[in-house]
Formats: sequence, C-alpha cells, structure tokens
Amino acid sequence: MDEVRKNLEETLREQIEKKGYELIEIEQHSLRKGIKMVLFIDHANGIGIDDCISVSKASEVVIDEFIDPESYELEVSSPGLDRKLVKKEDFDRFIGKTIKIKLKEKLNDRKNFKGLLTDRRGDLVILEDDQVFEIPMDSIDICRIVPQFN
Repeated sequence: MDEVRKNLEETLREQIEKKGYELIEIEQHSLRKGIKMVLFIDHANGIGIDDCISVSKASEVVIDEFIDPESYELEVSSPGLDRKLVKKEDFDRFIGKTIKIKLKEKLNDRKNFKGLLTDRRGDLVILEDDQVFEIPMDSIDICRIVPQFN
C-alpha cells in the first residue's frame, strides 16, 4: 500500500471513530475518471441512512485533503447482513454464526467452505460443517456471514 493511501486510511479511520463508528473496510473501484471509494461502517446500534450521511460528509472533508475532489466518488454503507469478516476481532465477534469462506488456493481439494464459526486461535479460523477445519487467515480470499432468517 502506498504511503498516501495508508495515511488517508488512517486519517479516515480516526475521523470515523471520533464520530462513534467503526470503519470495517474501504473498497476501491476504478472508474473512467478516477476511483469509487466505498466505506463500510458499523455501530453497536446498527447503521441507518442518517449515519451514512453524517460519515459521508465528514469523510469527504478528509478525502479532499488527499485526492482531487473531482476524481473520486464516495459511498458509505453498512456492512449488511452478509458482512465480510476481515480482522481477527471480526471472527471473534461472530463465533457461533454460520459463515462462507472462499480461499485463495485449495485446502483439502476445496476452495469454498460453509459452516459454523466455532473459534479463532491465533491466525487460524476454526470452522465446522461435516468435519472441523482449521483455516489460516492469510489463505482466505473472502469470508462472509451467512444471514439466518427465522
């Protein structure tokens, strides 16, 4: 990650946390005339449209210091019901939930796993389906919660 992007992300994280939210992830997508930045935020009470507007306004001020305002689009969103698990703390928080994992490379002749997140030990995610799998976090391409509807 280049220095400008790293500084931008750190500054955004600080600004968003000051407002009482958690910055889950920043996605960047190329556009014809620049980039689209998607900020995923969370809060203990959930996220509503007013939260997204508030964080968007505060974030634009920060981003404008790093990037030409005409060269990016900003979107602020909740992580959704099928939120990504990225950090160790994410995995710890959602122990007991059903998750889907896609790996970068095959493990036991599989790249896709779905099962119960039972634990995290160091850098290993423990997942149970018909058997128990210990999956190294650095081998995970993407991990999402599987929404449960009653």
